[in-house]
Amino acid sequence: MATVQNPTGYGPRRGLIFDGDENNSSERELDEAKNADAFAELVQCLDDRSLALVIREAKDNGRKALTVLREHYQGKGKPRIVSLYTELTSLKKTENETITDYIIRAETATTALKAAEEVISDGLLIAMVLKGLPNAYKTFSTVVIQRENQMNFGDFKIALRNHEENANGDNVMYVRMATT
Repeated sequence: MATVQNPTGYGPRRGLIFDGDENNSSERELDEAKNADAFAELVQCLDDRSLALVIREAKDNGRKALTVLREHYQGKGKPRIVSLYTELTSLKKTENETITDYIIRAETATTALKAAEEVISDGLLIAMVLKGLPNAYKTFSTVVIQRENQMNFGDFKIALRNHEENANGDNVMYVRMATT
């Protein structure tokens, strides 16, 4: 087998071409080379925590590195699940955070819990999001809680975004009226 560079610059940086002679390269050497290349490409895309995990547990082994990352980020172990539940139950919207970013944080924790085969109902997710909203959303929270029919999370997100847009619109009107 021979290694060639892609002349167009697109696609894989190196490709393998079979030259017809099976004795030129063993599968093991090829597999080790691929793993080292995969590792080198992977570490360029990782944050500091992920990089530390991979370097410590799977240096120069792309296949093992992906397994380590998958186990860490999609793990089903008790510590991981407790950590995700803690993240979800302690959710708080920060002052400068948009509703969209806040909802994405809640959905990220929920998605990870569902991937760990935990059951998270829309009612629980809505309750956690409502709990973390600031006092400015108190009226909205009361309306949602007092509804006759329970909302699904998709409807809740739409209602929350609409409330934020209306509240911001009211503030803009109030500021404009006060300055004129």
